[in-house]
Amino acid sequence: MDTIKIAKRAMIFIDGQNVLFGCKNFQKDYKIDYVKLRDELTRDYDLIRVYFYSGVDPTNESQIGFHKALRESGFHVETRPLVMRDGKFMEKGVDVMLTTDLLTHAFKDNFDVAVIIGGDQDYIKALEEVKREGKRIILVCFKSSFSAEIRQIADDSIFIDDIAEIVKK
Repeated sequence: MDTIKIAKRAMIFIDGQNVLFGCKNFQKDYKIDYVKLRDELTRDYDLIRVYFYSGVDPTNESQIGFHKALRESGFHVETRPLVMRDGKFMEKGVDVMLTTDLLTHAFKDNFDVAVIIGGDQDYIKALEEVKREGKRIILVCFKSSFSAEIRQIADDSIFIDDIAEIVKK
């Protein structure tokens, strides 16, 4: 008798700034191919949607082109304009966007597995709530940005360091 395998529905939530800093700390000039990363992380799942969150400088042509390429590859790119604080541009509201989408989709039962790319501790409370909804959490980040507290919440963790060659640009 054949066993029926039921695929789990997965959604990916990428903290772009967190990953960018992780790349800089991992290796000089290391860049991730987000399509390869998406495909590597979801080969055992039915991918419902992949979100990429980032602050954006509307005058940065390279950044605008990067976001356009992600959109053309099926990513939902969510951005907030950078704000000036103490003479530096900073991201504001990006973590809130990611958290809101994560919780909304969990409560609407739009996924079985949430793949969070970025080890930001700001997501701890939201991840706890998602787990209470019976969802699995897979945390993907660089070893250097992985906290013990967030690791306890995740059902599984994948270090980008360990798949760096597979997902590099």
